[in-house]
Amino acid sequence: MVIKLVFYMSSGIPHHKNWDGIKRMCSSKNIEFEYTNNIDRLKENNYQILYCMSDFVDPYIIPESIKIIYGPQLWVIPVQPMVGKFDEKLTEKCVFNLLSPWVETYCREISSEYIMPISYFPLAVDTNKFKPENVEKEYDCILYIKRRSNELINFTINLLNQKGIKYKIFKYGSYNEEDYLNDLKKSKFMLTLDAHESQGFALQEAMSTGIPLLVMDATSMYDETYDGIYSTYEYLRPKKLLASSVPYWSDECGIKITEKEELHDAIDNMINNYNKFTPRHYILRILSDEVCMKRILDYFKL
Repeated sequence: MVIKLVFYMSSGIPHHKNWDGIKRMCSSKNIEFEYTNNIDRLKENNYQILYCMSDFVDPYIIPESIKIIYGPQLWVIPVQPMVGKFDEKLTEKCVFNLLSPWVETYCREISSEYIMPISYFPLAVDTNKFKPENVEKEYDCILYIKRRSNELINFTINLLNQKGIKYKIFKYGSYNEEDYLNDLKKSKFMLTLDAHESQGFALQEAMSTGIPLLVMDATSMYDETYDGIYSTYEYLRPKKLLASSVPYWSDECGIKITEKEELHDAIDNMINNYNKFTPRHYILRILSDEVCMKRILDYFKL
């Protein structure tokens, strides 16, 4: 039997990385992919998986045999219609995708009750586009910045300058992807000042090119700032909101630290050992098209 996945979105299509990722994942397992914005199409019984990335569709209008993946783009703070008394009828049929393990921990801190099971299915990294190339290195590092405090950013830049490190800055939301890819190839490693990431495509794409990361890890959602002054989640204190900048990680990917006082020695360590790390091996093993699709099939026993 050929499995068919129907992707439903009431208007438009999702971010191109999510869109391309789920299509590649289906192709890797010879799964038929169909897009629709017609909710009546979902009531038919000629497919096996329904993917509702950013729309909530009443599961009781969907044929019983069809498996449904919701999210992750329905909420950041868990709200209705997902929060509430657990419905055992939805155990085998539905799951809400949180992308990574730390997000599940966070969601269970926010609420102890969910209508349906919650789990995590990361979307695949484009390992064919983001791949190693034998290019002459022009930079010691790429400095990747996303929503961390001005104090930490300035501290890091001053330290790089003091050490004579040649770097290029890429700031989330203000760069061209092709420029990013081209400069990754020319760099020895990437230093990341990133807030929490439920998946972290940009960092995983860097690793897919074979570039190791030196990560100043965000250990909580409170580490995220827009301008160095106002945190976006302060109103949720005293909850812990434990998080990570690199939700998928192993020591083969590079060096991870949590305190700025560790950065001096960590930079020296990376400069001396960057070619000993093998981050692409990790990406291929954990976040390739086939592996990511297999997680979903295994979950639903398809």
